[in-house]
Amino acid sequence: MTESCAAVYTELYKKSKDAERQNDYTNSHCTTFEMVRDVIKRVIPNDPINKKYALRGELANIFRIRKGRMRICWIASSRMSKVCILFISETLRKEGDANDPYVILQNMVESGTFDAIFSQFGMRMARLRSQDTSGKPH
Repeated sequence: MTESCAAVYTELYKKSKDAERQNDYTNSHCTTFEMVRDVIKRVIPNDPINKKYALRGELANIFRIRKGRMRICWIASSRMSKVCILFISETLRKEGDANDPYVILQNMVESGTFDAIFSQFGMRMARLRSQDTSGKPH
């Protein structure tokens, strides 16, 4: 799990525990944390390279599962029997919006945030750079 995922997971855990301390087990924080924990502990490990979870295009080789408004993205290697959770997003999916989880993920991939992890998994992700009208990379 990447540091950013661990931070999100920890925050979800804390909110869930706070609700439990108030005996509010039906709180949305409890539900959300249980949902994310189930995906990370059970769903992904059982079938990490299922094609129904695969992203396409520039994010090919990354998998995702949608649970409500949450998006959990990971990479996996069947050869290495290894999975790494890259990204947990709570933002709403609105195509083209700067806060769209896939735009955020794409920006993280392009910026090189996951390069070391991709390298460990023997993966190469295309790194795109926006170009101005002169054709020079920014």
